[in-house]
Amino acid sequence: MIDLIQSYLPDETSPNSKSRGYIRVSGTPVEMPFTFIHGANPGKSILLTAGVHGGEYPCIETAIQLANELDPSEVSGTILIIHPVNPAAFLARMQYYGPYDGKNLNRVFPGKALGSVSERIAYQVHQFQQAADFFLDLHGGDIHEGLVPFVIYSELGGSEVAEQSRQASALLGFPYVVGSVSDNGSIGAAAKVGTPGFLAELGQCGRWNHVEVAQYKTAVINVLRSFAVLPGTVVRHEVAFLEKMLVTTATLDGCWYPAVALEDKVGKGQKLGEIRDYFGVMQAEYFSDSDGIVLYLVTSLAIMTNDPICAVGVTGG
Repeated sequence: MIDLIQSYLPDETSPNSKSRGYIRVSGTPVEMPFTFIHGANPGKSILLTAGVHGGEYPCIETAIQLANELDPSEVSGTILIIHPVNPAAFLARMQYYGPYDGKNLNRVFPGKALGSVSERIAYQVHQFQQAADFFLDLHGGDIHEGLVPFVIYSELGGSEVAEQSRQASALLGFPYVVGSVSDNGSIGAAAKVGTPGFLAELGQCGRWNHVEVAQYKTAVINVLRSFAVLPGTVVRHEVAFLEKMLVTTATLDGCWYPAVALEDKVGKGQKLGEIRDYFGVMQAEYFSDSDGIVLYLVTSLAIMTNDPICAVGVTGG
């Protein structure tokens, strides 16, 4: 990690230091702001990212505050914080997509060195993923979505990596933890090269507040303590481990009307909502494919084809 970040720093980094700068993404106008904390003692290398999606504000503010507040003298190892990963999407107040190529950054990992802007950002982040001992990707309720705090870990990369990721996910203290086999997202790309990690979700509808940020910081610090990167007692939490998450996507453009609420328990075949046209006429209905709990729900009236509209965490069977 030190060797990779050194090229973006004016001077040699040394133990018990904190450095700031910008990671320039080759072939693009993107410069990702970062803070690199080189601890006073040896230890693990941690990569923490926030703002992969530009409209997810609680995680971005959490990363900024952690970057300012973490004291190198208390750190064992190194922590690289990128805040935000997608600055152009952040400034454009965009949900999901990047302004340069219209791609969802979290759907193009591990990226391409000579690809589109989003693919090049993913490729750059992936280099740091490969050098890290653990990867924390912070997300949270985008401009158009509500969600229950939950954590996703990858089941790719082998059982040992998956179990490390699963255990660390529980230490955030968010109510639900769910495994994923997606191979084009940030955590899947990390797991496939042997780096455990998780994707955390906390926040609502493109807003942030100090209570959520404080909760997020406490959760992240607890995880860092579990790796002995920070001193202090690790708090163990009771969480619900879910079998998987089933995401329902829109099949046409129109107006979205949900029939369920966040954290509702739904049964297989239960109606999740419907899409109507601009005259209020129902065009499509959507039903749950399994028993489970509503973790994520689009809150905007507007919906486009292929947009996620609801996610159900499967509780068993």
